[in-house]
Amino acid sequence: MGNPSFRFKQFEVFHDRCAMKVGTDGVLLGAWAEPGKAERMLDVGTGSGLIALMLAQRSNAQVDGVEIDAKAAGQAAENVAAGPWPDRVHIFACGFGDYSNGRYDLIVSNPPFFRKSLKAPLKERSQARHTDTLFYEMLIRKSAQMLTSQGRFSVIIPADAADDFEAICWQNKLYLSRHCEVVSVEGLIPKRVLLEFSRNRGHIERSSLILETSDHKPSVAFAAMTADFYMDK
Repeated sequence: MGNPSFRFKQFEVFHDRCAMKVGTDGVLLGAWAEPGKAERMLDVGTGSGLIALMLAQRSNAQVDGVEIDAKAAGQAAENVAAGPWPDRVHIFACGFGDYSNGRYDLIVSNPPFFRKSLKAPLKERSQARHTDTLFYEMLIRKSAQMLTSQGRFSVIIPADAADDFEAICWQNKLYLSRHCEVVSVEGLIPKRVLLEFSRNRGHIERSSLILETSDHKPSVAFAAMTADFYMDK
């Protein structure tokens, strides 16, 4: 069995009762999403509460997390209560589709990925992709409804889902403003992408991030991005 918790510099996250464990994707989104002057932020599918806690560390904002899985929501609430910002972070145990709590300046999500393995039969892949699309549509539509006029929406998703995701955002009048390809190991193709959307069309900031060098050491950029969170070795 893996470690039941993950210690960061300013807080500890227990995740043994969560289906989605603490992982690099969540840390990336929590470190990359831009709080700016946001007063209210929302983490959709908060799981253990990791990203909500990271956003609280990086701001003075009120941070809410919504989680449909009751066990995970309970553990997230415990992680928040034991952390440094229990008065600013709140966890809600419900589905995002049923959630209503005003508008937010920043909404983030590390959504679950349902798509089948590439080895799965074509029919199964098609059905799974349809499931992805339906979930993405709900996530995007609801986020668009809950954003303030200057609000931003940030996600981390598989790179091969980016075009579909951007198209659905466009249909909901959310426009790409930042795009970062994530390369796990130097020399490989990007497997993840960080995306930020806003209500205003304008310049798109494009970048890439390599997590590990070819000799499997953390890249300078990744180390700098996560320096305020990962424990020093």
